[in-house]
Parts: sequence; structure tokens; C-alpha cells
Amino acid sequence: MKKSIIFLLIVWIAGGLSLHAQIEPPHISKGQTVVVTLLDGSEISGQFVSEDATSVVVITEAMGKVTIARSKIKEIKVVSGENIRKGKVWFENPNPYKYLLGNSAIPKPKKTATYQNVWIFFNSFSYAPTHFLDITGGFEIFSLLSASKDAPYFFYLNPKASTKVTKNFYVGGNVLYINSFVHPEKNEFRGLGTLNAFSTYGNSNMNVTASVGWGFLNSNFEAKPLLTLSGMVRASRRIAFVSENWFLPDLGENSLGYYGIFSYGIRFLSPKVSIDLAFLNNADIAEGIPIGFPFLDFMVTF
Repeated sequence: MKKSIIFLLIVWIAGGLSLHAQIEPPHISKGQTVVVTLLDGSEISGQFVSEDATSVVVITEAMGKVTIARSKIKEIKVVSGENIRKGKVWFENPNPYKYLLGNSAIPKPKKTATYQNVWIFFNSFSYAPTHFLDITGGFEIFSLLSASKDAPYFFYLNPKASTKVTKNFYVGGNVLYINSFVHPEKNEFRGLGTLNAFSTYGNSNMNVTASVGWGFLNSNFEAKPLLTLSGMVRASRRIAFVSENWFLPDLGENSLGYYGIFSYGIRFLSPKVSIDLAFLNNADIAEGIPIGFPFLDFMVTF
């Protein structure tokens, strides 16, 4: 079974590389809204008019027609339709790739890197070597603060492959693998995790993702899948709302054999940073903490 999964992943990755290698950079057409980033970091947004070897011409709301020397331009980006609201230009959502812990199927742009920190003690780094592949690794620092020589030093790996199928529809899959660097004698733990498939409908400012995954412990897979349903809505230029909900198999005493944990939170946005303040809740948690257990994280995009 393992060899089959690895073979399918290799075929998927190879096919994705072939597909994306044929994609040409987008052409800027007259009338499209663009953001021109200058070498000093300032930005000029407006409708694209024309360009030549020495300059770019745009029409801005405040200054009218502006001619910008190419020698002063760092980058020109076409603004997608979802980022134009009532004539105003929103900056690109810096984090449409994750909810709280789980992924959306929206792929990260090639050569984009992120750092995520959850409650100070959990850290992860992610890098997208291609447009459809995103490799994440993380670790906890509780063990660094422990005086015990048997502290586990947990780490995890979370490679993700995803792609756009049609407008506003994406599919993907990932593997979450958790293990420790220190294994006390007679400890038979050899790692746990999940093998997941998911699909996302929407865009970078409003989307919903459903996923199904099979958990494993020491290479033994669970018979019933783990289910998640997540969503994100950007309410304004700097505020979004996020929810991630888990349905865990074989926990609890209900007839369906699933145990639900729900979350709701607010996401604060800037061009390169997102900060989540959320709460995890269900009937059991609410008995002790009515509003739910707090969850705090931030993510920086490079």
C-alpha cells in the first residue's frame, strides 16, 4: 500500500511539473487594474494604459494619468477581480492557504515561504518550490524547556500538493506525519499522522474546504476517516472570519461514532502578516469554558 501511495504522488507531481512548465506569465491588457511597486516600497494602483521599453503608464483615481519610469519599478501585479471592491484596491490576502491548522487546496505561489507560530511553543516553516507543491516542517519547544533527558522533542512534516481545476475550484492532498527525536527504551512509538484529500470552492477572499483523511499510528491505518469542514470570509481590507471544524472517528458515545470540535475566530490581515484569534468549542469544552478554548497564531509570508 505504501509503495502504491508513493508511486501515485510521484506521478501527480511529475504531471503537475509538466503542466505548470507550459504556463506563460499573464499578459497585461489595457484597462486592467494593476499595482505598481516602486523600488522605495511605495505603491501606485490604477488602470493600465500602456508600456514601452522605458516606462509604464497608468491612470490613478487621485493623480490621473501617471507615467512611471521602468528604472524605478520593482514589480507590477495585475489585481484580481475579488480584490477590487467599490473601486478600491485590496492588497492580496497573505494567507488563503491555511485556516487554523488545516490547509485549503488553494496553491501557494512558486517560491513563496511562510512562518507560522501557534501559542509561542509551536513553530512551522513552509516553502513552495513550485506552484503546486508546498513543503511544511514544524517543531515544538516545550521539550527545550524540560530538564528531563527523555523529553520527546516532537516534530512534524506536512507536504501538500494542490492545483486549480476550474474557476474557483481546487483539489489537493497532503500527508501529516508526527514523530519525536527522542525515543525512550521499550517505546514502540514510530510516528502517527493522517493521509488527506481535500477540495476547496471559492477564491482567496472567500472559500470553503472539505477534507477526508485516514489516520495512522505506527503504520496501522484507522478504519474510519477523519472529516473536516473549514471556511474563511474576508469582510474588509484588514479583517476576515475563519472557522475550522473537525469530526474525529471513534471518540465519544454517539451512534455515528464521531466526536466534533468546532472553531470560530477573527483574522487580522496586513500585506504580509495574518493573525488569528479563535476559540475551539463543543459541548464538553463549553462546560468549563463557555466561549471555548482560545487559539492564537500568526503567519508571516515572505
